[in-house]
Amino acid sequence: SLRVSDAPHFYGLPSLERTLKGMVHVTVLPGWSSHSPSVEPDSLCMKYLTGLLEVISSFYVEWGGNSMSFMGKGVTKNAVLCLLHLSHEMMAETKNKDWVSLWSLSDDQNTEEQTASRLGLAWLIPLWVDRDPEVRFASLGVGSALTSVESGCIALAASCQNISGGLWGTVLNILLDQMECSMVRREAAFILQNLLVMPMPANTEESKDFAWQSPCVHDEDSGLSLVGLPALQALIYHCQFFDHTNQMVKACYLGRHSFDLNFSQTPSDIVGNYVNEDFDDSMRHWRGPPSISNQSHMSSSLSTSSTVILPEGTAEEQTSVLSSSRVPVPETPANRLMAQGQSDTDMTDSLSSRDSRVLEQSSDHCVIVTPHLTAAICGLLTNLLAVLPDFTLSAIKQNQILVSLASLIDAGILEKCFWELRSPALLRGDREDITNQVISLFQCLSSFSKLLQSCLVINPELTYQKDFINPLLINVFNILTLNLNDIDAGTKCTVYHTWADLFMLLATLLKKSGDMAFPSVAVVLGKQWHSFAGTISICVDLSSTHSSLYTSALQFLSVVLSEEAKRQLVNPAQLNSVQKTSLTEILNGSSGSQLCEVILQSFEKKTFEDGLKKMSASALMSLLASSSSAQTHALKAGLIESSVERIKHIHAQLNLESLKPGKAMQKKKEENCMRELKMILQILRNCLYHHDECKVAATDSRLTSVLYALWPWFLLDDPVMEAALELLCVFTANCTTACSSLCWSSAGPNSFPRGPASTSLMHSIMKLATQKSPENSNIQQLAFSLLSNLAICHDCKGLLQKSNFLQNFLSLSLPKPGSKLISPLVSLWLKLLLNMSFGEDGQQIILKINGSLELLIEMSRYKPRSSRPAALLILHNICFSSTNKLKILANDKAVGVLSSCLESKLPDIQAIGASALWALLHNCQKAKVTLKNPSIKSKVDDAYDMARKESASANDEPLISYLLKCLEKLTFLLNN
Repeated sequence: SLRVSDAPHFYGLPSLERTLKGMVHVTVLPGWSSHSPSVEPDSLCMKYLTGLLEVISSFYVEWGGNSMSFMGKGVTKNAVLCLLHLSHEMMAETKNKDWVSLWSLSDDQNTEEQTASRLGLAWLIPLWVDRDPEVRFASLGVGSALTSVESGCIALAASCQNISGGLWGTVLNILLDQMECSMVRREAAFILQNLLVMPMPANTEESKDFAWQSPCVHDEDSGLSLVGLPALQALIYHCQFFDHTNQMVKACYLGRHSFDLNFSQTPSDIVGNYVNEDFDDSMRHWRGPPSISNQSHMSSSLSTSSTVILPEGTAEEQTSVLSSSRVPVPETPANRLMAQGQSDTDMTDSLSSRDSRVLEQSSDHCVIVTPHLTAAICGLLTNLLAVLPDFTLSAIKQNQILVSLASLIDAGILEKCFWELRSPALLRGDREDITNQVISLFQCLSSFSKLLQSCLVINPELTYQKDFINPLLINVFNILTLNLNDIDAGTKCTVYHTWADLFMLLATLLKKSGDMAFPSVAVVLGKQWHSFAGTISICVDLSSTHSSLYTSALQFLSVVLSEEAKRQLVNPAQLNSVQKTSLTEILNGSSGSQLCEVILQSFEKKTFEDGLKKMSASALMSLLASSSSAQTHALKAGLIESSVERIKHIHAQLNLESLKPGKAMQKKKEENCMRELKMILQILRNCLYHHDECKVAATDSRLTSVLYALWPWFLLDDPVMEAALELLCVFTANCTTACSSLCWSSAGPNSFPRGPASTSLMHSIMKLATQKSPENSNIQQLAFSLLSNLAICHDCKGLLQKSNFLQNFLSLSLPKPGSKLISPLVSLWLKLLLNMSFGEDGQQIILKINGSLELLIEMSRYKPRSSRPAALLILHNICFSSTNKLKILANDKAVGVLSSCLESKLPDIQAIGASALWALLHNCQKAKVTLKNPSIKSKVDDAYDMARKESASANDEPLISYLLKCLEKLTFLLNN
């Protein structure tokens, strides 16, 4: 019990200090309140809090703070450290949602009832300016814990109303005070970060509907007051926050030890020469075991979660080191804006008790900022970006804060530290120092990556700064490929957390600006692929213990491989040498199959209910789309056969669930089955892409029959139908066997029937294509794309003719007068007929449709939706069939359209017309009679003369050469 029953001068201070120090040791580990067998955690925390607040109120608050108190320095420090531990314990363990209100001083904790009723959290503020930096650090840590919830922000702001500058001004003053040590400023940054989570009004009108009226600034000259976001913007501008931030970042000290800080160098020289110096971590004595938290960039930031107590004498030694880092704060220009009634004097004068601890320093003292403080600054900037995106990003760019932060990132420091940690002769104390330095640097890197990620979301154009992005990418990949062998588990945990953030940064970079960023990423990744593949294997193996790392690593892998697959779709002649060799050759070699094995094993081990399977499936899809060796490995591993069997199992499960009562549960299970089915169809699609052996395996597994059995279920779910059609489009592309399999019914398990079936998968697809649907419907487009693939196959052409499906072409409506573009549906039909016209049987089928020739002639007059004049190409192709020549020659409009092509200014149109006329003249006497008229001969001669002139300056361009050849033949045939 810590209850005070007598005046302070009768109380045993040494005994109280020993008691508090013991309590600090007891409460240093999280979850300590749950270890009592007789007292509930809430009751124990409440009893503990009451005693600690009584000590603080009786000795510190009542007596005016440290300067007037009889209480010793050790009691103050240990009491506040106990409060710090208690605040985090209550955050994690208490069931009382209103736990913050318990921290206000009540009547029985103060002898003056009038004061107690209005004191609230004001007892905490004097501790922020105590002469002991550990007290300041711990009390601000309590403040950051209390402000992690909304009620704490409101209560703390209310307790600071009578202080010049209010809560915002006070905490900003501490953060920007260059005489203050980094651990104290770090906690001030956490409080500001938490305050920014509170919803703020965007203007004065909105403030009427907000309970949170903070911050608030007032202009004495104009009498205007600002509340909310405008006030925050004015306050940040007033205190020159971004300029101070850049100075802090530039002064960040990456070393391990700092005994004498009277360096003659400038802070930039110190940062530049850190490689040859020892290293320091000024926060190591106040940090507990590293932990990973998956907080979003706008979540409330927690300060130090536990405190490690030092042996006797160590704390004082550390304090002297921290105190020596203070230098006089530069003068801040006066500004008319004041925070909550602040006077015209500078904000640094608002708390007079600070003057008692100002040390006279020489002007050449450098300001020391630790990586922990830099990490907190990054978190604060991230939250500022969320509430004032344009203003904050503009200020960050103007002050080049990102460039300054990026200059702190150097994999060489970390690599040297890991090398030292592997030394068997390393002393225990040195090992702890190096470990703490590594952890601080990784935490700083993690916060920076989140900040940069937020900046990229707002403005992807940051990737255009190659001098900033390229060196950063090299360092990032060097850090991602660090060797972690023989490193302790706690350090690895921190490294894994940072890796997860770096993978998310890279994924965001590619998502937001893939065209600009991918070449740089591909070059760096290609050079370090072997080490990077090892990192991916580590991340995949850690799926059960570090799910966030697994997710972010595979997400980046999925994005970068998708970008690579997009590049492979481009004509290889248009790719430069860097783009062709960076990843393409690597992925198509043994590395692609090795990576496929790693991802495939992870994919097969997880059930669909496991959320991580979605990430492994996404990475597997992207890899299969970009690597032929990965497709071959998947084929040998039996992925196609196992996927088809899984589809059969899902079909049986769907049929079973449809028979069970209970609509809600049944619907949920059906939805899960359909989602899994969609995922499998997408994986199969990418596995079959441009891979003939995989298509043969799919045919042998009777993929078509399995999909046909599921067709009724596909009709109920559009996304799954799209996935099935996409799979069939890839399956049938340039594969006659696959096309033929769609024409037959599933009569038997081992063989196809001898002829086309009256009901087959192709019949279902034709029915789907002819259904009325919204314009540009994805399903209709996919159905026609699939039919266009099938139209090249002889069996499918016959089925298209016999089913009367092609008669629907005649019912198409042409554009209205004045419209130059044909409709999307007409374009789909023309693409289908164009594919049919590549074979003579298809050419005859098209012309057997009564009225098709006239409709094609009419459609050729309209501007096509794509670069290819499909209707004109169909007319060109059907001219090659000897059966069709007489019908075409008998149609004056058809001959007129083809001959008019020779007058076009486009060489490709001229070539189509000349080639078609040449085809008609070949072995056709009637064509010679029909086409030998002065008008056509004149057009041919003019086109021939023009083509010869262009040929002289075209440097043997294939199209011009072909056009010239056609016109030469035409001239010869028409003149003989």
